[in-house]
Amino acid sequence: MKPILPSRRYGWMLRCLALALLLLVGRDPWARPTRMQTISGKVTDEKGEAMAGVSVREKNTVRGTITDAAGRYQLTVTDGNAVLVFSYVGYLPQEVTVGKQSTLDLALQVDPKNMQELVVVGYGTQKKANLTGAVSQVGAETLESRPIANISQGLQGALPGMNVTFGDGRPGSAGTINIRGYASINSSTGSPLILIDGVPGSLNSINPRDVESISVLKDAASASIYGARGAFGVVLVTTKKAKGGRMSVNYGTNFGFSTPTVRTDFITDGYTSAKLNDDAFIRATGKSYTGYTDEDYEELRKRQTDHSLPSVVVDNRNGKDMYIYYGNTDWWRTMFRDWSPSMEHNLSFSGGNDKTDYLVSGRYYQKRGVMRVNQDIYNAYNFRAKLNTKVTDWFTLNTNTQFNANDYSYPGWGVNNNFVSVTVHALPSYVPVNPDGTATYRTELNNYTIGDGIYADLLHGKSKGSEKRFELTQTIGGTLQLAKHMTAVGSYSYTLSNGVFNVNRSAWESGNTFLRRTPAPWSIFPGVMSTVGYDQLSETSNLSQYHVVNAYATYDNTFGDHAFKAMVGYNQELYQQKSLSGNRKDLLSQDLNDVNLGSGAQEINGGQTEWALLGYFARINYDYRGKYLLELNGRYDGTSRFRPSDRFGFFPSVSAGWRVSEESFFEPMKSFANEFKIRASYGSLGNQQVANYAYLSTMSRGTSSYLMNGQKLEFLSVPAPISSSLTWEKATSADVGVDVALLRNKLNVSYDWYRRATTRMLTKGRTLPTVFGATEPRENAADLLTKGFELSVNWKDLFTVGGKPFSYNVGVVLSDYKAEITRFDNPTQLLNSNYVGQQLGEIWGYTIDGMFSSDEEAAAWQAAIPLSNSVVHKQISSAPGEWGKLRAGDLRYVDINGDGKINVGENTVANHGDLQRIGNSLPRYSFGVNLGANWGNFDLSAFFQGIGRQNWYPGNNADKFWGPYSRPYYSFIPKDFESQIWTPENTNAYLPVLRGYTALNGGGDLQAVNNRYLQNLAYVRLKNLTLGYSLPSTLLQRIKMARCRIYVSGENMVTLTKLKTSYIDPEMAAAETNGRVYPFSKVYSFGLDISF
Repeated sequence: MKPILPSRRYGWMLRCLALALLLLVGRDPWARPTRMQTISGKVTDEKGEAMAGVSVREKNTVRGTITDAAGRYQLTVTDGNAVLVFSYVGYLPQEVTVGKQSTLDLALQVDPKNMQELVVVGYGTQKKANLTGAVSQVGAETLESRPIANISQGLQGALPGMNVTFGDGRPGSAGTINIRGYASINSSTGSPLILIDGVPGSLNSINPRDVESISVLKDAASASIYGARGAFGVVLVTTKKAKGGRMSVNYGTNFGFSTPTVRTDFITDGYTSAKLNDDAFIRATGKSYTGYTDEDYEELRKRQTDHSLPSVVVDNRNGKDMYIYYGNTDWWRTMFRDWSPSMEHNLSFSGGNDKTDYLVSGRYYQKRGVMRVNQDIYNAYNFRAKLNTKVTDWFTLNTNTQFNANDYSYPGWGVNNNFVSVTVHALPSYVPVNPDGTATYRTELNNYTIGDGIYADLLHGKSKGSEKRFELTQTIGGTLQLAKHMTAVGSYSYTLSNGVFNVNRSAWESGNTFLRRTPAPWSIFPGVMSTVGYDQLSETSNLSQYHVVNAYATYDNTFGDHAFKAMVGYNQELYQQKSLSGNRKDLLSQDLNDVNLGSGAQEINGGQTEWALLGYFARINYDYRGKYLLELNGRYDGTSRFRPSDRFGFFPSVSAGWRVSEESFFEPMKSFANEFKIRASYGSLGNQQVANYAYLSTMSRGTSSYLMNGQKLEFLSVPAPISSSLTWEKATSADVGVDVALLRNKLNVSYDWYRRATTRMLTKGRTLPTVFGATEPRENAADLLTKGFELSVNWKDLFTVGGKPFSYNVGVVLSDYKAEITRFDNPTQLLNSNYVGQQLGEIWGYTIDGMFSSDEEAAAWQAAIPLSNSVVHKQISSAPGEWGKLRAGDLRYVDINGDGKINVGENTVANHGDLQRIGNSLPRYSFGVNLGANWGNFDLSAFFQGIGRQNWYPGNNADKFWGPYSRPYYSFIPKDFESQIWTPENTNAYLPVLRGYTALNGGGDLQAVNNRYLQNLAYVRLKNLTLGYSLPSTLLQRIKMARCRIYVSGENMVTLTKLKTSYIDPEMAAAETNGRVYPFSKVYSFGLDISF
């Protein structure tokens, strides 16, 4: 007979569970009847002023209170052995044993970390109070509290002035970072230099759990120490340091599920979809797209309600038996998953003694993509090992090893191709497979292919691709104590990778790629098989080496009221990269992938490149009595990207600060304002982010498209002319900032205004006479002015709820900028080029004041402005029959200048015809709101992020916006689309009368940019919501654990946007004008963090 009571093996688990439940309802399981004791007193600050709102609680119990307006409190405690804990935001917590006393007064001390916090800057650290440049920093808590795949996801909206955008939602996709807007027209995103423990790298390469802090250097004063690399700002990532003492072990795991951020409930009714596309196609071409007859449409209509009818029938058409399709296929869910799982595991060890300490960490992350047939999978691996050894009293040796690898495997002909191909010709009336199991590819009723054949290929399962990348970085360095106040630091780093380092984006990209295409079988005639596609294997291999040497010495001393710090250093970098690619067709096997198995001609390509940097830098810091601050920076930089005579440049900066709060006259205000600092900076930076060999005349090799004597000819192209004065772009910036701490450091406010002038930008040179016979050489011939502001507001407080301290924090960041061209060689100010006075991102367009209510109104408009005088009616004017003229429901354009034409005039600023500035494509008013709270063992955080204003005009392939107005054979027509089309019964519709191809033709019809369909991409997104619970310390002690936290979390959970469609993500639209990329995802997850 089995025992009724649980075995001893499970008894301890039940006891822990019971204990946890008791703690959750606020009861002490070991409470004994004791003689209670009442204690009272007053809490003041270090100056003797009463402090209201101070939390006073008895340690390890739920008993507590807060001080009143006079700073007084009264609390009944267990007995004289009770320990009172006094805590207040911005002050050091204190613990006091009650003893026999009945009155206990206490003075709290300001936490020195509030303004003495160390901030990582270039080649060192500085006290937060002494900063004079524009530097923002976030700590590990910003990233550790969220289950994110990479660091760039965690930084979006977290820091003022930092814009993070994502081009697509594919697994492993990294964000593009921009600091303080455009700095040059040559690097539109203006990506900053990213340094990981002093070594250039990519944010996508780091385990988020390894990060200790991230500092962003935004102005010339803070970034000029990096000279040529700091023109777009600098991001300094410092990883966690090894900690001595007993070994600690940390493990974290997270499991999640993702789903698209937008609606995916498209029209799946075969009749409705076919009718919409056919109507649009007929009005544009005069013939049917589907080839369905009236009888076919009747069969489709029957299947709207009777789903038991077959979706495929065999019928004899044109003398042949063939498959005829009457389906109601949901192609989105046929191709893509509703939910995709992900998981993450983190493990770290650290410890040491007084001589040596170490840290070892590892991570594995996996995410399955959205492909349903032959899934796509992303794997990422991270490893880091840090060792510090105190060799002697004056020398410390350190090593830092970082390895990361990732691989992404996907089916089909290419990652984005899977999304682009299926968007056309895969109408719901068509089905993915025939009754005999063969794949569909086309129908004999028309000449078009179903989804461009992508499903037939996926079903066959032989075409596939992969991207694999790794980076190994080994750094060895040391610190010398040269004298009492002088230290020297040196390091050498070597990175080996199969990726390509994009210096313009400060990111490792590409890697080794593999792509195999095979013919896929399909059928349209019963018993007859055909194939689509071809057989080819393509592979690319890269090998990169990156050498970095840093050496600098620092002198730091104080002479009475004068503090002085000086640093000089040297930096050298060398990057070398080789690539080799090849492909071969007609392999002997579809299952074996090796170019040696191919019988077709081999094509081999390759290349190599290298560049180098050399710099000498210095910094001097001075402060008088901690209130007058001065900093001087300078760097003398050289780059291999310019000719020897122009390779070196000097980039200085100066900044100063005044801590007004340290003045004697400010003393009466200290009870309200704890800190008030004014700072200003001015300096210059160089930009060398141009092509590696821009100063050399180069010839490109090519192969002719025709044969001579049975062979293609090899040739070299004539080199383009180059400028003899090609040199650095120069960015000169000024910054004024204010830092304020109020109400005993509860409220912290920081504001910056900046102005950055980028001169000598590299662009197309002056227009030369036609007889010159070649394109103009690129020259340093343009200037840009950027102005903006940044605001950061943080509030934190603490009080008692239910006898337990409740702490909360609110943080808001807001930033904005404008960029204007101040010099450019465009004397006629053509609108299709940059011109003086142009705001970057500006959108010019036509004005529409409605739609024609009748054919008569349309005819009257056309009589006044013939279609031959209108450049915006290209498709309509070429349509057949009665659709070759304006009709009721067509758009009514406004003749702004009254010349009887709708056109761009001379397309200049002076004569722009009917065009007007109607918007701007750059993001404005970027913001983030961070909310957090802790009560007892619970923690809750919410993070909102968004854009206040940004315009977007849907591109010609924005299918989820235009539907059949663009290509009248779109697969994914939004479910609410039909209700937006103008008809005589729906005259208040958003879209005009349905005409195919009117949104496809560039510059005409719906692709004539106009105010009616200009979209506002402003949005607010609940970027993250996390609820966590940490097991109480009493329970942790019993189970021999230091920490145990469980949590649930959501990413991108809710999005509020002004977009006219809920089928397009505003971030995706901003990144790609058509939105035909891998979809963005919401992520719901749960996780566990434990420490021993």
